[in-house]
Amino acid sequence: MDAVAAISNIHSIQNALQVIATLQLTSYMFPHSSNINDGSIYDYIVVGAGSAGSVVANRLTEDPNTTVLLVEAGGDPPVDSVLPGLMVYLKETSVDWNYTSSEENSRICAQNYVRDMTRGKMLGGCSSMNYMLYARGDPHDYNTWADILKDESWNYDNVLPYFIKSENLLDPDILNSPNRIFHGVNSFLNVTKQPSNETHKYLAAFKELGYEIVLDSNGNYTLGYSQPLYTIANNVRQSTAHSFLGTIKNRPNLYILKNSFATKIIFDDNNNAIGLKIIKENDEIITVKANKEIIISTGTINTPQLLMLSGIGPREHLLSMGIDVISDLPVGENLQDHAPVVLLYAMENKSIVQKSTDPHRFPTPLMTGYVALNKSQVFPDYQTMNLITDSASALQFCAYSFNIDYNICQRFYEDSKGKEVLFVLCSNLKPKSRGRVLLQSTNPKKPPLINLGHYSDYTDIEKSIAYANDFNRILKTKYFKNVDAKLLVTQDCQGLEQGSEEFWRCYIPCISTTIFHYVGTCAMGSVLDSRLRVSGVQKLRVVDGSAIPIITSGNTNVPIIMIAEKAADMIKEDNAKL
Repeated sequence: MDAVAAISNIHSIQNALQVIATLQLTSYMFPHSSNINDGSIYDYIVVGAGSAGSVVANRLTEDPNTTVLLVEAGGDPPVDSVLPGLMVYLKETSVDWNYTSSEENSRICAQNYVRDMTRGKMLGGCSSMNYMLYARGDPHDYNTWADILKDESWNYDNVLPYFIKSENLLDPDILNSPNRIFHGVNSFLNVTKQPSNETHKYLAAFKELGYEIVLDSNGNYTLGYSQPLYTIANNVRQSTAHSFLGTIKNRPNLYILKNSFATKIIFDDNNNAIGLKIIKENDEIITVKANKEIIISTGTINTPQLLMLSGIGPREHLLSMGIDVISDLPVGENLQDHAPVVLLYAMENKSIVQKSTDPHRFPTPLMTGYVALNKSQVFPDYQTMNLITDSASALQFCAYSFNIDYNICQRFYEDSKGKEVLFVLCSNLKPKSRGRVLLQSTNPKKPPLINLGHYSDYTDIEKSIAYANDFNRILKTKYFKNVDAKLLVTQDCQGLEQGSEEFWRCYIPCISTTIFHYVGTCAMGSVLDSRLRVSGVQKLRVVDGSAIPIITSGNTNVPIIMIAEKAADMIKEDNAKL
């Protein structure tokens, strides 16, 4: 097998799944589109039915006297979204925005020197195409937010109830443990574990290195290695489309406009957001209006684009695009992402690793770890996601899922053929590097310019060297020694002493990637106030990952759901005062 053939095989499967999608087999699971006319008026308009927007729409329509229009650029999630085992086939399809980074430095070993930036374009947004890990981050994250914003409502003790509010934990072990107090059992988002015996030998190796093996990393204490929780239950992906929209699909005060693209926010003379211009599926352009508020939840890339097109953003940039400035704000700045280093270990001889053939399960055994280098520190410095796979699947992850140069992936495959492979993503959880999103055109359907800025801050290289070195101690454990495990390296870095500073300075800028944790482009404290209101205008909020001021210590989907839960309460409170 070679990388080109592996990707060709994936595309063949995707083509078959696209044919199946035309049957609309999943449509019964989600709300149907409403008949929305030009000039229609609602109490609230929520733009974007993703991880946050679906939650906000659910909570606002709890009041039967409140009308909510939810506008989504995509349609219903297809079968390959609903079935967890088919997650790898969603990239580069009609349900992906198919963004790429606009430019990167020449040292990265990505195909064509750009990052593929998978973003969900369907109900549920990225929650309908992510890797479904349930990870909240660390309490330190939220206490830091509270300090930055000078608003204690964002500290861990005050956001914890919102994590609990959204969750319905179904794992009996955690429910019968002391960590039960950190979890909810009565809400929409079903959460489970999928234990695997394949992980035991690796967890034993982590324990040998002195790491704790923990049942759950979502309480007050996050450090250690574990088999993670997933947003998978009852045989299907628990996207916010499934959990928060599917369960209320017959609410008469919820109106949904699918396959419709918001192009501009309309303001009155007093800078109140009063309406929205939309291009519908049939290319009809309509205007809809909101009596109370407009909530933008189109994500870290699309939200700054829509705000800038509407006159909210950096003055000089907007004027250069011929856009009248309504509010001069650093929209699009502060883009943050976890940029993990990929570490592949060739393990024991095993031509095929026992993987799940059940499409209702996560496709491969997985462990997550949260590590602090300073043993007196209670919050993590780095995270690892550790997939147990074989050389063929590792080739697909390398070349397709993470868009690493095909020649490198092919070398990894050849060096691990016939062996089990531990595929590791080692992430600096608090990168200093920042990117930005800018308009490329005033045409709303033209993608924005996205500079991820990975490793633009020198200290991120230094930290990643320390974290990769720390993790690489795994080679000294009994199991890794017994199977003569080896770290696979790129040809460019061969000849350098493994573990040396020179080796890692060669390896890390090359074999780093993205795990799609984009946040920060409309951050609280700069673009938004601590109640998620856009500065300089009224009746406009942003509720999605772009509002996050500092990236959380782990996967970002669940923190975004928490933000949406908190936002819904703030919206209700603020409008009750009017």
